[in-house]
Amino acid sequence: MELFYPNSMLETGWDILFFWVARMVMLGIKLTGQIPFKEVYCHPLVRDAQGRKMSKSLGNVIDPIEVIEGSSLEALHAKLEGGNLDPKEVARAKADQKKLFPSGIPECGTDALRFALCGLVTGGRDLNLNVGQIKGYRQFVNKFYQATRFALLNYGDYVPAASGKVHIPQLPQVGGALTFDLEIGQGDVG
Repeated sequence: MELFYPNSMLETGWDILFFWVARMVMLGIKLTGQIPFKEVYCHPLVRDAQGRKMSKSLGNVIDPIEVIEGSSLEALHAKLEGGNLDPKEVARAKADQKKLFPSGIPECGTDALRFALCGLVTGGRDLNLNVGQIKGYRQFVNKFYQATRFALLNYGDYVPAASGKVHIPQLPQVGGALTFDLEIGQGDVG
Protein backbone atom coordinates (compact mmCIF):
# COMPACT_ATOMS: atom_id res chain seq x y z
CA MET A 1 0.00 0.00 0.00
CA GLU A 2 2.92 2.36 0.65
CA LEU A 3 3.71 2.21 -3.07
CA PHE A 4 0.32 3.57 -4.14
CA TYR A 5 -0.92 5.57 -1.15
CA PRO A 6 -0.78 8.50 -0.79
CA ASN A 7 -0.71 9.61 -4.41
CA SER A 8 0.48 12.99 -5.61
CA MET A 9 -2.45 13.85 -7.90
CA LEU A 10 -6.00 12.82 -8.82
CA GLU A 11 -7.31 13.50 -12.32
CA THR A 12 -11.08 13.74 -12.60
CA GLY A 13 -14.03 15.61 -14.06
CA TRP A 14 -15.21 18.63 -12.14
CA ASP A 15 -18.74 17.26 -11.84
CA ILE A 16 -17.85 14.72 -9.15
CA LEU A 17 -15.73 16.90 -6.87
CA PHE A 18 -18.29 17.02 -4.08
CA PHE A 19 -19.79 13.58 -4.71
CA TRP A 20 -16.62 11.47 -4.74
CA VAL A 21 -13.43 13.47 -4.34
CA ALA A 22 -14.47 14.99 -1.01
CA ARG A 23 -15.49 11.54 0.24
CA MET A 24 -12.17 10.07 -0.88
CA VAL A 25 -10.30 12.72 1.10
CA MET A 26 -12.43 12.29 4.23
CA LEU A 27 -12.27 8.49 4.13
CA GLY A 28 -8.53 8.55 3.43
CA ILE A 29 -7.88 10.78 6.43
CA LYS A 30 -10.18 8.70 8.64
CA LEU A 31 -8.63 5.33 7.71
CA THR A 32 -4.95 6.24 7.26
CA GLY A 33 -4.47 9.68 8.78
CA GLN A 34 -3.10 10.89 5.44
CA ILE A 35 -4.54 12.96 2.61
CA PRO A 36 -4.82 10.61 -0.39
CA PHE A 37 -3.52 13.21 -2.91
CA LYS A 38 -2.20 16.75 -2.79
CA GLU A 39 -3.49 18.01 -6.14
CA VAL A 40 -6.69 17.50 -8.10
CA TYR A 41 -6.53 18.05 -11.86
CA CYS A 42 -10.01 18.75 -13.20
CA HIS A 43 -10.50 18.11 -16.89
CA PRO A 44 -13.45 19.28 -18.98
CA LEU A 45 -16.38 16.97 -19.57
CA VAL A 46 -17.03 15.50 -22.99
CA ARG A 47 -20.67 16.13 -23.86
CA ASP A 48 -22.78 15.10 -26.84
CA ALA A 49 -23.46 17.43 -29.77
CA GLN A 50 -26.47 18.96 -27.97
CA GLY A 51 -24.43 19.71 -24.85
CA ARG A 52 -25.92 16.91 -22.71
CA LYS A 53 -23.56 14.99 -20.47
CA MET A 54 -22.73 11.67 -22.09
CA SER A 55 -24.41 8.92 -20.15
CA LYS A 56 -25.07 5.23 -20.70
CA SER A 57 -28.51 5.72 -19.19
CA LEU A 58 -29.34 8.32 -21.84
CA GLY A 59 -27.85 6.22 -24.63
CA ASN A 60 -25.88 9.15 -26.03
CA VAL A 61 -22.35 7.81 -25.44
CA ILE A 62 -20.10 7.84 -28.50
CA ASP A 63 -17.47 5.11 -28.38
CA PRO A 64 -14.09 6.44 -29.61
CA ILE A 65 -13.54 3.17 -31.51
CA GLU A 66 -16.73 3.87 -33.47
CA VAL A 67 -15.37 7.29 -34.42
CA ILE A 68 -11.96 5.88 -35.36
CA GLU A 69 -13.21 2.89 -37.37
CA GLY A 70 -16.69 4.10 -38.32
CA SER A 71 -20.00 2.42 -37.52
CA SER A 72 -23.27 1.85 -39.33
CA LEU A 73 -26.54 3.16 -37.96
CA GLU A 74 -27.75 -0.43 -37.53
CA ALA A 75 -24.70 -1.26 -35.38
CA LEU A 76 -25.34 1.81 -33.23
CA HIS A 77 -28.97 0.75 -32.76
CA ALA A 78 -27.94 -2.82 -31.92
CA LYS A 79 -25.61 -1.51 -29.22
CA LEU A 80 -28.52 0.37 -27.64
CA GLU A 81 -30.75 -2.70 -27.66
CA GLY A 82 -28.09 -4.82 -25.99
CA GLY A 83 -27.93 -2.55 -22.94
CA ASN A 84 -30.18 -2.13 -19.95
CA LEU A 85 -31.98 1.04 -21.02
CA ASP A 86 -35.68 1.57 -20.51
CA PRO A 87 -37.54 0.94 -23.82
CA LYS A 88 -38.66 4.59 -23.92
CA GLU A 89 -35.04 5.73 -23.56
CA VAL A 90 -33.96 3.28 -26.29
CA ALA A 91 -36.58 4.71 -28.66
CA ARG A 92 -35.49 8.28 -27.89
CA ALA A 93 -31.80 7.41 -28.27
CA LYS A 94 -32.48 5.68 -31.60
CA ALA A 95 -34.34 8.76 -32.85
CA ASP A 96 -31.40 10.96 -31.78
CA GLN A 97 -28.91 8.64 -33.50
CA LYS A 98 -30.99 8.59 -36.66
CA LYS A 99 -31.08 12.39 -36.67
CA LEU A 100 -27.35 12.83 -35.88
CA PHE A 101 -25.95 9.92 -37.89
CA PRO A 102 -28.41 9.10 -40.70
CA SER A 103 -25.82 6.95 -42.47
CA GLY A 104 -23.83 5.96 -39.38
CA ILE A 105 -20.62 7.40 -38.00
CA PRO A 106 -18.01 7.94 -40.74
CA GLU A 107 -14.54 6.49 -40.29
CA CYS A 108 -12.41 9.38 -39.01
CA GLY A 109 -9.19 7.74 -37.82
CA THR A 110 -7.11 8.09 -34.69
CA ASP A 111 -5.18 11.20 -35.72
CA ALA A 112 -8.31 13.16 -36.56
CA LEU A 113 -9.97 12.20 -33.25
CA ARG A 114 -6.90 13.21 -31.25
CA PHE A 115 -6.51 16.45 -33.19
CA ALA A 116 -10.20 17.29 -32.77
CA LEU A 117 -10.13 16.65 -29.02
CA CYS A 118 -7.04 18.86 -28.67
CA GLY A 119 -8.63 21.56 -30.80
CA LEU A 120 -11.98 21.48 -29.01
CA VAL A 121 -10.60 21.71 -25.47
CA THR A 122 -10.47 25.33 -24.38
CA GLY A 123 -9.47 26.55 -20.95
CA GLY A 124 -11.48 24.29 -18.68
CA ARG A 125 -14.72 24.51 -20.60
CA ASP A 126 -16.67 21.36 -21.42
CA LEU A 127 -16.57 20.23 -25.02
CA ASN A 128 -19.49 19.17 -27.16
CA LEU A 129 -18.32 16.22 -29.23
CA ASN A 130 -19.69 16.60 -32.72
CA VAL A 131 -18.71 13.90 -35.22
CA GLY A 132 -19.13 16.44 -38.04
CA GLN A 133 -16.32 18.51 -36.53
CA ILE A 134 -14.12 15.44 -36.20
CA LYS A 135 -14.79 14.71 -39.88
CA GLY A 136 -13.61 18.26 -40.67
CA TYR A 137 -10.43 17.65 -38.68
CA ARG A 138 -9.97 14.38 -40.60
CA GLN A 139 -10.13 16.34 -43.85
CA PHE A 140 -7.62 18.87 -42.51
CA VAL A 141 -5.24 16.11 -41.36
CA ASN A 142 -5.59 14.52 -44.81
CA LYS A 143 -4.66 17.84 -46.51
CA PHE A 144 -1.65 18.13 -44.24
CA TYR A 145 -0.64 14.54 -45.07
CA GLN A 146 -1.02 15.17 -48.81
CA ALA A 147 1.06 18.38 -48.60
CA THR A 148 3.78 16.50 -46.72
CA ARG A 149 3.75 13.72 -49.31
CA PHE A 150 4.00 16.29 -52.10
CA ALA A 151 6.94 17.99 -50.41
CA LEU A 152 8.76 14.71 -49.81
CA LEU A 153 8.21 13.57 -53.40
CA ASN A 154 9.42 16.85 -54.88
CA TYR A 155 12.06 17.88 -52.35
CA GLY A 156 13.10 14.50 -50.94
CA ASP A 157 16.78 15.09 -51.72
CA TYR A 158 16.86 18.47 -49.91
CA VAL A 159 19.67 18.75 -47.37
CA PRO A 160 19.73 21.73 -44.98
CA ALA A 161 22.85 23.86 -44.68
CA ALA A 162 25.56 22.28 -42.53
CA SER A 163 25.70 25.28 -40.20
CA GLY A 164 22.05 24.92 -39.27
CA LYS A 165 21.44 28.49 -40.42
CA VAL A 166 19.68 29.68 -43.53
CA HIS A 167 20.89 32.95 -45.01
CA ILE A 168 18.27 35.09 -46.76
CA PRO A 169 20.40 37.47 -48.85
CA GLN A 170 17.83 39.93 -50.21
CA LEU A 171 14.76 41.19 -48.43
CA PRO A 172 12.76 44.30 -49.28
CA GLN A 173 14.39 47.49 -48.08
CA VAL A 174 12.70 49.25 -45.21
CA GLY A 175 14.92 52.16 -44.31
CA GLY A 176 17.99 50.10 -45.21
CA ALA A 177 18.97 46.63 -46.31
CA LEU A 178 17.71 43.84 -44.07
CA THR A 179 19.28 40.42 -43.88
CA PHE A 180 18.64 37.74 -41.31
CA ASP A 181 20.21 34.52 -40.21
CA LEU A 182 17.40 32.23 -39.16
CA GLU A 183 18.20 29.67 -36.52
CA ILE A 184 16.85 26.26 -37.40
CA GLY A 185 16.27 24.09 -34.35
CA GLN A 186 18.59 21.12 -34.23
CA GLY A 187 18.27 18.14 -31.98
CA ASP A 188 15.60 15.69 -31.05
CA VAL A 189 12.04 16.73 -30.56
CA GLY A 190 10.26 14.50 -28.12
